[in-house]
Amino acid sequence: MNKYILFLLVSLLNIVLGCADSNPQNRLKIEGEITLGGKPVNNGNIEFEPIGNQIERTHSGSVITNGKYSIPAAQGLSAGEYRVRISVMEEVPGSRVDNPDPMLSKVEYQDTAPPEFGNKTIQKITVEANKVNKFDFKM
Repeated sequence: MNKYILFLLVSLLNIVLGCADSNPQNRLKIEGEITLGGKPVNNGNIEFEPIGNQIERTHSGSVITNGKYSIPAAQGLSAGEYRVRISVMEEVPGSRVDNPDPMLSKVEYQDTAPPEFGNKTIQKITVEANKVNKFDFKM
């Protein structure tokens, strides 16, 4: 009888795992380019926050490097509308203190993204299924 129960459990587990959706939230790849003053952003972040029913939609973000960001489908967004926040971190001129002891070295950064892209964002996107979701931002 124990072999029968074990067989049933293993069979049930195989059915569940075999039928499991590898992308249950239907996440989609998101990518794009970001410029500030006509130049590619070299050090920043982009975040996507769902607008409306947050339970049904995902949120995600990416590092911006050389003016580009890319979020693979596994970490991407599901279809829907999102608020976009961008931060651009630039070194504060004259703030760098170099020291042979790395613990004593420091540099200060400031967010130079315009407020309408950052903490007071008005930027929105709509992610669509069965479409290339490329969103570029010119600040």
